[in-house]
Amino acid sequence: MDEFVLQTRSPYGNVKVCVIRKDIKNVHLRVYRDLTVKLSVPLAVKDDWVEYFLSSRKDWIVEKLEVYRSTDGHNNLPELRSGSSTQMLGKDMRIIKVKADRNAVEQDEKKIFVYMKDDKDEDSLSKLFGAWWRQQALNVYSAQVDLLFNSIFKKYGICKPGIVIKKMKTLWGSCTRHLNKITLNEYLLKADVLCIQYVILHEMTHLLYPNHSANFYNFLTVHMPDWKERKKQLDTEVVQGL
Repeated sequence: MDEFVLQTRSPYGNVKVCVIRKDIKNVHLRVYRDLTVKLSVPLAVKDDWVEYFLSSRKDWIVEKLEVYRSTDGHNNLPELRSGSSTQMLGKDMRIIKVKADRNAVEQDEKKIFVYMKDDKDEDSLSKLFGAWWRQQALNVYSAQVDLLFNSIFKKYGICKPGIVIKKMKTLWGSCTRHLNKITLNEYLLKADVLCIQYVILHEMTHLLYPNHSANFYNFLTVHMPDWKERKKQLDTEVVQGL
């Protein structure tokens, strides 16, 4: 594994690129949401070609990094600025503040519109957006809990767990087995639905297996063979202060 430094005019400075040589035929360049850049190349590729290729892709790399830097999520913003971004269900969503005769939040495919009678009232704005976000999280999580419970857990004779939505600093979710409830991080809503399914399945599996035993992981693998890939995507691509 080698590291190349790409000279840029970005205000954030130069970019470090991790170059990984593998037994592959094609070149793969990826920019991750944690602001790491990785280039996978065939074993025989020389350093001068790598430098040429990275130089040719420099503008694209910088553009992706700047998008990810700006998409820091509403929980990390000091205020909800019009034009700022957050992630929602794996998509970058632009937040648009609109002065209106009502207080409401609506969304389309690419934008979240925050309507406020007083668009300068940052405290009310934050509370309005936070309440809306938590309701969206509850809607999405509830639907996935229902899906997984009916398709997997119902036959084991357990009750469907209750859901608690909470801000969590170090966890995506947790299970309180004796109360038959799972707690899910409200910022998990940023993730793709496949990642959300993984977290929910993980926590619901604790209703059957309280510890991370071999049986726990066997159950997880049987019902979600790609759970490791989903976990990796969640840990590397979702912008989250965890």
